[in-house]
Amino acid sequence: MTLFAACAVLLVPGAASAAGLITGRAPSSVGGGTPPWPAFSDGVVLFDGAAWDAHGAVRIMPGGWVQWDLGRVEPVAGAAIQADNNDDYVLSVSEMGIAWLEVWRSGTVPAPGLQTRDVMGLGTKARYLRLTATGGDGNYSVSELEVFANDAQRSRSKLLRPKWLPEHPLDVAWTIAVGIAALALLLAGKRSDPAVIATAGAVLVGGAVVMFKLTIFDPPGADAGRLNFMRAAVALLAMVAVGRGLLFKKRHPAHEGLAVVTLGATALFGVLCFLNLGRPQFHDAGERRPTFLHHYDMRTYFPIAKYFPELRFDGVYAASAAAVGDDRGGLDGVATVGFRDLRTHIPTTVAGSRAHVEEVRKRFTDERWAEFKKDMGYFRRAMSDGGFLGSMADHGGNATPVWFTSARLLFGFLPASDFALWVGVVADALLLLLGFAALWWAFGPRTALLAATIFGAMDFYMFGTNWFGAALRHDWLALWCLGLAALKKERFAAAGALFAWSALIRAFPALTFVTLAVPPAWGAVVMLARRKFSLKAWASEYRGVLRVALGAAVFGGLLFAVSAVMFGPSAWVDWWKKVSMLNADGHLNNLAVKTYVISGGWGFKAVVLASLVLVAVAVRRAPLVEAAAFGVVLLPIVFNPANYYLHAVFLLVVLGRERREEPLETPVGGRLDWLILLLMCVASFFTSLTPDLGWHFRYDTWVLLTALALVWVVQVVRSFRPEVPLTPAPVAAAPAPEPPPAPVGNGEAAAAP
Repeated sequence: MTLFAACAVLLVPGAASAAGLITGRAPSSVGGGTPPWPAFSDGVVLFDGAAWDAHGAVRIMPGGWVQWDLGRVEPVAGAAIQADNNDDYVLSVSEMGIAWLEVWRSGTVPAPGLQTRDVMGLGTKARYLRLTATGGDGNYSVSELEVFANDAQRSRSKLLRPKWLPEHPLDVAWTIAVGIAALALLLAGKRSDPAVIATAGAVLVGGAVVMFKLTIFDPPGADAGRLNFMRAAVALLAMVAVGRGLLFKKRHPAHEGLAVVTLGATALFGVLCFLNLGRPQFHDAGERRPTFLHHYDMRTYFPIAKYFPELRFDGVYAASAAAVGDDRGGLDGVATVGFRDLRTHIPTTVAGSRAHVEEVRKRFTDERWAEFKKDMGYFRRAMSDGGFLGSMADHGGNATPVWFTSARLLFGFLPASDFALWVGVVADALLLLLGFAALWWAFGPRTALLAATIFGAMDFYMFGTNWFGAALRHDWLALWCLGLAALKKERFAAAGALFAWSALIRAFPALTFVTLAVPPAWGAVVMLARRKFSLKAWASEYRGVLRVALGAAVFGGLLFAVSAVMFGPSAWVDWWKKVSMLNADGHLNNLAVKTYVISGGWGFKAVVLASLVLVAVAVRRAPLVEAAAFGVVLLPIVFNPANYYLHAVFLLVVLGRERREEPLETPVGGRLDWLILLLMCVASFFTSLTPDLGWHFRYDTWVLLTALALVWVVQVVRSFRPEVPLTPAPVAAAPAPEPPPAPVGNGEAAAAP
């Protein structure tokens, strides 16, 4: 309850209304084809990175202008604007409305979509203000403009306040109410209460109905703050449910059924948070409506999957520019269009890389080129040409040939359309649900529900977007889940096949094989130290790991062969070069040691080596499934992954040992692992209080590394505890009178001692 209240105290000041010279004031005049009543001084802001033509953004036509009359001469100290990234927006002032003085030119920024820029120290006065646009691609749009008379007004700016803070007090109030009710029930409920689950269920369902109404049926304007607040609230509620089992264990033991019901609610709301509270997050420019489909992502992955022989890993942006050029009279019509050269990852222009663009075009037959242009026409309509061409500053498709093999089977015979993308989205969602179901089957309901909770409550993937709406982006995570479940159930060959499949899709799960090799390696060291090494005995003891390796080798080899036959062995060479370049560079939204802790060189290699040694110490005596899951800990250390790949952290819930030999209430056990992961989600909320995305991801990196370090400490402490067999040793039966022998237990013959 105290934690919920603390969040409320922190958040309420952030909801103060913005103030400024023109906020809430309609323009006095508009010209040049700009809409007569542009709504970009209404105090409603969008999230940086939203599409340039998103709902809520207003176009300014070339040569157009918008003017405000303040009624009297006022000091003008500064301004802030959220507008399309690649254009200049010019603020001019006048005391009489006749002669105009330019006082600020916003400049451009490299990040795509709507972006915020600001200035202070203008030190001028004006009665009239005028906004115009110039330069860029001629597609001008503004979602909000603020003009400040002084620092006090700037401090109340909606554009410059952290956009993660919720502006809707009802979110805070209802979340605290549900949290307090759940906390009271969890504290009051105990094992002997027969009606507690029904009562708790009624309270939680009632709270859920209210929250659904607030989030889906009565959605406010774009407000990423409420999403991040609800993530933190969901994690807090799950922490209460998990932590209750550690309190009053003897006098007032927790009601485990109530804990499961509560975690069911947090899992539901966690997934809802991942789905952007049930609201479309993207915008279809052609249809002029919101959409769930992630066209920005799929405009790259769909064509590479369908046209891999022509595009390979270097041609998607060059071919896209050529396709637009065909409609503009040739490449001269797009000569100044910029894109990232995927051979080097260096930004270039069509004019600067004309030979490459022409070479990629020649890879197509006329029939295939016509089909490619038709498919790209779909994405151009959905994104607008500005958004379509602007997306070419990204890093292209980085999935492996195995992923593109699956995607080609899915998309290869479908024209680009909403239907085709929805096929991939549904397939992705079903795979992820299958992964959660597998965790329930193998580890238990609490583990699965906590996995879904943490999956949705973590902040790491936040970048103004999420992966829902992109096709087959969670398949590797689902396969990793399935592999851990199979390993827990001792389906060793199947586990190896699933791990290999997952690793051949996104590479990161290959770390599972590194950590899974530690227990058998440690076993060999112990045998050698005792001078009792026997290859036969060692192979018998670790036959499960050997079967995992065999399953991985056979199925992984098959997948590799299929992809090599379909795309040629050179596809793997090209992929390796591409991801090596990507892994070498630091990017704003990476969560990694290499980006935000130590950039490279021998220092980075020393950190990696030390981490491998420390992880080996932690899992040397661990059950195989825990050793396999611990590969996630190495992900942000060995690799340099983008933020959304850190979703894999939710897999560490399997360390919880829900079904294990130790009592569930043991502090140094699963509940502590679970609490650390949930606390990580809560702490991530506070990293979002900065409006600077660079610092946000830097803070998130430290939160992540701290959580992983604490998980490591718990595992190390556990590794030094005396070994406890997974099942009690059989008790020798007393000598049976003769004849006949007496049955033992359920009638089965007693095992020989």
